[in-house]
Amino acid sequence: MIEQTMELRGIPLPHLVSYLIECGGAAKSEVLPILVKGDRWQAVLLREETVTITSRFQVNAVFIYFSATDEDSFERLMKQFRVKVMRVGG
Repeated sequence: MIEQTMELRGIPLPHLVSYLIECGGAAKSEVLPILVKGDRWQAVLLREETVTITSRFQVNAVFIYFSATDEDSFERLMKQFRVKVMRVGG
């Protein structure tokens, strides 16, 4: 079993759920912790926090626990998911 916990900042929680569904998962709940199950993988959106960057700038942080039955399934999910959460600075 492959497992990893990831913190993502600045992306709304509903968007992250949608991205996981687009990666082939199905949401099994609607309130935190949100379980999204795919073929040989699952993701649990554990919690959402507000992170203070400066005294005037705050962003959300979502913690996601990923697990997969094998490394190929995990790498395939991560490749798809990283494309969806990629942001460009500006």
